[in-house]
Amino acid sequence: MKKEKTIKSSDNTVDVYQILPEKGKGVIIFDNKGKKYIDMFAGIAVNLFGYNDKAINNAIFEQIKKYIHLSRLFYNKKQEELSFLLKKNSFAKGVYFVNSGAEANEVAIKFARKWGKIKKSGANKIITFYNSFHGRTITTLTATGQEKFHNILNPKAPGFIYAEFNNIEDVKNKIDNDTVAVMLELVQAEGGVNIADENFIKELDKLCDQYNILLIIDEVQTGLGRTGKIFCYENYKLKPDIITLGKGLGGGLPLSAVLVADKIYKIIEKNDHGTTMGGNPVACAAGCVIIKKLMKRSFLKEVESKGNYLMQSLKNIDSEKIKEVRGKGLLIGMQIKGDAKKIVSDALKEGLILNACKPDVIRFVPPLIISKKEIDTVIKILRRII
Repeated sequence: MKKEKTIKSSDNTVDVYQILPEKGKGVIIFDNKGKKYIDMFAGIAVNLFGYNDKAINNAIFEQIKKYIHLSRLFYNKKQEELSFLLKKNSFAKGVYFVNSGAEANEVAIKFARKWGKIKKSGANKIITFYNSFHGRTITTLTATGQEKFHNILNPKAPGFIYAEFNNIEDVKNKIDNDTVAVMLELVQAEGGVNIADENFIKELDKLCDQYNILLIIDEVQTGLGRTGKIFCYENYKLKPDIITLGKGLGGGLPLSAVLVADKIYKIIEKNDHGTTMGGNPVACAAGCVIIKKLMKRSFLKEVESKGNYLMQSLKNIDSEKIKEVRGKGLLIGMQIKGDAKKIVSDALKEGLILNACKPDVIRFVPPLIISKKEIDTVIKILRRII
């Protein structure tokens, strides 16, 4: 039997999946031989409405026919519309666009430190958490509380302190007069799908008020309907000072945003923020469609329902290899005994695209439009290979 040739990328920093994608429709990817794959990874949680959504495609095409790019020096109708929609559906007084989740987190850090300089005697330290992930720039990798990302950083960006996730006493012990903010994901997606405890978040919110510390929520992966709410912080009845968005905001095009409360908005001046491509009108046209879709409560209820269905279905797989299933909405992790990458590889052969975010954790972040019937098919495949 002839051995299949290994597919390699010219970028030697990643091992690519061993399929050649040709096109997508809904939650299905077709390879160059016509084989179907159910995509439970969605472009790293980007393709919220799957592939070839008609409304998103039409919005993109209509804007392309007008112009693709001018710059922030021109009035951008689609950017203003998206900004309005984001403010209307959140706590935000101001919205600032960039291109990626890492950039959004950089801007959040910059704004927090300016606020600390003006309002808190120059305070600039930011507490983040072990197993967090905030991006791949020098600063956001330093903010990321995972040592494996730090071995190429020399020197690391100063001003970050790490605390134990879900341990309020550890956070309290790390606070000093120079602490300006606490920054966290409410679900540590890249860190193994670790869920913030409700009581921990409640106490953390009080702590921030007590010590006049900003609360920054990284919603790059948890935002935009992923957990059954437009923003994950709504699950915790929080009112953060800053949140960051990315991933699916541009419908697959590069787009991210920083949403700020009034007290941050007041200290931001001209030239405090700049970006050549951020808020691109084509990406913002897609973003307007996405937010309007997410504004439908019935849709978000479906996401919550399907998330519960997927979670319970995974828990019902009878295997000693499964240690725990945890998550919120359609952001779910399955911790196993053994090699998660082996299951990812075996699943791909069976027509199922998965992701291992840790050596022993499989992450499920399908398009939000996945059906329960498609979930049933996923479970059947997993039962065969686990």
